[in-house]
Amino acid sequence: MITEGKFAITFFLAYILLTLASFQDFQRLAGIWDKGTRCAFVCVSLLATWFLPHSSVTARSAFLVSVGEAPWCYFGWYLASLSLFHFSEYAMVAIYSPNKLSVDSFLLNHSPEYQIAAFASWVEFALELWLLPQIKNIFIVSSVGLLLMVGGDALRKLAMITAASNFTHLIQTKKDENHVLVSNGIYGICRHPGPAFGHSSHSVFNTNVLSPLGTQVTLANPVCLVGYIWASWKFFEDRIHDEEITLIQFFGDKYIEYQKNVPASGVPFVKGFNVLTALAEKDRTS
Repeated sequence: MITEGKFAITFFLAYILLTLASFQDFQRLAGIWDKGTRCAFVCVSLLATWFLPHSSVTARSAFLVSVGEAPWCYFGWYLASLSLFHFSEYAMVAIYSPNKLSVDSFLLNHSPEYQIAAFASWVEFALELWLLPQIKNIFIVSSVGLLLMVGGDALRKLAMITAASNFTHLIQTKKDENHVLVSNGIYGICRHPGPAFGHSSHSVFNTNVLSPLGTQVTLANPVCLVGYIWASWKFFEDRIHDEEITLIQFFGDKYIEYQKNVPASGVPFVKGFNVLTALAEKDRTS
């Protein structure tokens, strides 16, 4: 692991301890600090990280932990899961593909659509907490959402570990000389564990299905949940189709055989691109 990755992991773990210590209601702390003082202390220490070596990664790592404290319990679950997701993305690149490591590996600047979707979910949560607070206090619903978030991200990381240096956060249009077709482990169950749970060595996806849906279940956001389901399915229907065309160009008959052995794409009701089906449709229309 390169130096930037070590700095990021160190400050992420350090700020877990700092944030937990600052916001615990220990009698001694409660007698000295009020909540505002504790917040100010964490903010000042965050500012200091910008003057440390490799500040671009140390500050982001520390920030991801510090935002985990929230006045609403289930929103706090969501923020903690989101923080862990973004940091673990950086850590996985640092471990398995250090030559591809950059500040962008945090995926904090994922895309405008990602940021808009996140903001919309925050607005819905706040409005419904104000207007319909009772729907935001259903423990079993938010617990299911938490399991989806944690489980989805764990499966995503399993796919990344299985793919090792083959995975990438960037769109690939040319086959790297070291890029191999991974068909073992979770890739023996579905062709694109990336869209289903997270990232795939074959694909170039930066998002997934299971974890984002889990965020909206955790927040009890019915409107955004429906929107996330539709947007995720539509996005991956188009992307898997195009991705598999590229994979067939990369690996030829080997990937076609892989499709036969592993018929599940990884996303419900998404079949991907099939050469035989495409030829049959072409003959039928010609």
